[in-house]
Amino acid sequence: MANQENGEASIDQTSNAMVETSPAGPRGSGAGAMAMSNPFGAMGASTETDVLKGGLDRSWLYNSLRRRWLLALSMSLFIGTVAAGLLFVLFPESFSAIAQYKVASDPLTVLDRASSNQTDDFEIFKNTQIAYIRSPFVLTAALRDNRVSSLEMFDDVEDKVEWLKENLQVAFPNDGEILTIAMSGAYPEEDLKLVVDAVSKSYYSEVVSLERNTRAKPLQVLKQSFAKLDTQIRNKMLRYQELAKESGSSEIYKGFDPQTKVMLVEVENLQKQQSQLRTQLSQTAIQFRVFEQQINDPAYQERLVDEQLQADPNIAQMQSEMMSIDFQIRSLQSTVKNGTSSAIRRLVRQREGLSQQIAQTREQMKAMISGQQSNEPNPLLKAQSTAYQIESAMLNQEIDKMQQRVDELQEELLIKAENNTDLEIRTAEIEQLRLVQQGMATKIQNLQVELGAPERIQAIGQDSSGSATAETFTNRNRLTRIAISGAGGIGLFLLTGFGIGYMEFTNRKLNGPGQVDEGLGIRVVGTLPSLSGRKALNPNHPVVAQLNESIDSVRTALMHESTSKRRQLVMVTSAATMEGRTTVASQLAASLARAGRRTLLVDGDLRRPALHALFNSPLEDGLSEVLRAEAEPADVIRPTQAEGLWLMTAGYCDADAVKALATDQMQPIFEKLRADYDFIIIDGPPVLGLSDSLLFGQYCDGAILSVLRDESCVTKIHQAAELLRSVRVRLIGSVVNGVTTKADQRVTHLQQVTPKSQQKQLETSDA
Repeated sequence: MANQENGEASIDQTSNAMVETSPAGPRGSGAGAMAMSNPFGAMGASTETDVLKGGLDRSWLYNSLRRRWLLALSMSLFIGTVAAGLLFVLFPESFSAIAQYKVASDPLTVLDRASSNQTDDFEIFKNTQIAYIRSPFVLTAALRDNRVSSLEMFDDVEDKVEWLKENLQVAFPNDGEILTIAMSGAYPEEDLKLVVDAVSKSYYSEVVSLERNTRAKPLQVLKQSFAKLDTQIRNKMLRYQELAKESGSSEIYKGFDPQTKVMLVEVENLQKQQSQLRTQLSQTAIQFRVFEQQINDPAYQERLVDEQLQADPNIAQMQSEMMSIDFQIRSLQSTVKNGTSSAIRRLVRQREGLSQQIAQTREQMKAMISGQQSNEPNPLLKAQSTAYQIESAMLNQEIDKMQQRVDELQEELLIKAENNTDLEIRTAEIEQLRLVQQGMATKIQNLQVELGAPERIQAIGQDSSGSATAETFTNRNRLTRIAISGAGGIGLFLLTGFGIGYMEFTNRKLNGPGQVDEGLGIRVVGTLPSLSGRKALNPNHPVVAQLNESIDSVRTALMHESTSKRRQLVMVTSAATMEGRTTVASQLAASLARAGRRTLLVDGDLRRPALHALFNSPLEDGLSEVLRAEAEPADVIRPTQAEGLWLMTAGYCDADAVKALATDQMQPIFEKLRADYDFIIIDGPPVLGLSDSLLFGQYCDGAILSVLRDESCVTKIHQAAELLRSVRVRLIGSVVNGVTTKADQRVTHLQQVTPKSQQKQLETSDA
């Protein structure tokens, strides 16, 4: 039999192959159980769920996805696939290259000296090494290698030194003694190793080796001074031997008078003091020469400039501003089309200005240190030279005074014993020079031993040049990328499905009879199976037989209730349109007629009638004409093909007919019809949005609420029921349409059995 309003087939909906799961929940009182505070509910709890205000539980999610399985599956697959692809692109394979140096916390020594193991000193030393590696002169030296500067990673980089400084990771892990130089990223493994090796080699040659050479310079100066002193001693020994030979004595005369001895002692003391002053003068000269060599070393000047730049607060402020501008440029480039805009160009100009100021300050400071700014010698060297000259002059002055006194004493001694005294004096001079030479030899020996001690900074895994070689590691390989993209895709697949399920849940469409009975407290008097239009046209289809059996159950309940309560005039309505009320009304009327009851089916949906098309009857001369007093009820009632079933169509509806519903003229019409028929079934209009059903309900003995699974909204069902109750319309119960059921073999078996009356006719015809 055809379905619903506007002539659609009976319960015209697509039959779902999925098996229905009856929602479990306690029988609610009125609107159901108390609303849960959590908007998603407890996913594992299938009981105590308020169908009106409860959260998303497992049953709701299952039924929501069942209704939107195609949309959920297609959207989840699309979004999950796109997300997996994006994650695979956004997380490329990445590698790391790491070079390591062992940095001792104390300066390594083989001599018994006081230890300088102080935490603050070591922290300063570590920070200094990090600053050296990140300094421009080390990074510039690393970029001098054409293999490094021509790498693809530097193609779009304007300031390679600054870029390398930002991307190079230099640290002491766990605050220990291992210095690591590392670089990571989505670059080829060989390129990362080449860059880190170049920086490591530059650091070793520009800092570590230079420091070792600086330590060796005092030894070279001492050796040169030792050689000069040795030559001086040999010359004095030759002169001593010549004087001894001229005096005719091979050894010094010892038998001097007391005055001569006093003079000799004074001469000896003066010569000792002279020797000490000469030693001090020699040490001062050595220190000045070492300082002179250091100050003229370009690498030392570069290091001194870097140290003063790092200590300059203005430079630190400008570098901080450059970092802030770089961050703003990268942020704007990620959001601006084609990666450029006026704001980016302005920031680039600001950065170039700051960079030029830093470079200008560096050049000025370098010029100041080297003395180029005023075309004068280096100011530091000049100051040191002045101090050296003053100290040398003072020492030479003291030496000259002593020498003058010695000369005076020698002249007196020469008068007494020219030859012996001269030999004695020369012997004292030679002994003093030998003492100085011995002290210098001790210092040379100590420095040689010290230089043989292990280096404080030692490369781990060094190459032929002594610098540390980089080792490469895989941070994210292809399998990891696949795992990340797979996890992200699956996560978004599930999240998208859950989101679509939650959006469907917000509509709160009916999942099954349990939500009406137990959730809303509305008695379910029957359920009707899903029946598509094609199946409805086939009277031999098992589902059609199951539909008839189901509606007969509703009929039985209604007839049983009519024995104790007045249930002669019944209206079948729904909360909204397209919820199967026409199917329920027509099938219920036909079932009552099959039970031998005189039944009248009235099309009460005046605004959108459907029964005339269902029974192939004309629309006019129906209820609307009776309401306008244009015809009598008996004149508009038509018989149908079903025995015991009559039909009153809606007629031609206009404003007068609708207004007549609110008058008292409906009462005598229905009273007359009650006398002529056992049951009167009204196919009423929807409750929500119209007042027609409420007006019809005033004259009815009760109302049956038709709901459609997966289409009817639970909140609207509750609203319609409450609205009917508010105008004192007795709600007999509800009929749930579209319930997926399996045809009972006991029902379908009757379709295959030939009626006994037909068997007798067949036997008679055969005979």
